[in-house]
Amino acid sequence: MSSPVYLGPATILASGQEFPVEVELTGDVPAVGLPSWTGALYTADARFATATLRRGRLRLPGGWEGGFAVMRTILGVSTIWVRGNDLEASPADWPA
Repeated sequence: MSSPVYLGPATILASGQEFPVEVELTGDVPAVGLPSWTGALYTADARFATATLRRGRLRLPGGWEGGFAVMRTILGVSTIWVRGNDLEASPADWPA
């Protein structure tokens, strides 16, 4: 199976709020073990340039939702790099 990829709109759910973002995600769906994904989230929202976000959930169109942890941020830039895995949220279920 090839690695699932999703490029497009999404919503970050964190601290009781929702933030629209654009994402570039690549998934890993191993035959044995926990599915996971990594990627970059882009937004014009300046709150993300302060590097205060450490974890949250990501919702894709169609309702797919999975938890993530922030791997890297660059202060002053509204781009964050994330890694996610969730027993109930496989990248195999991402929208086409």
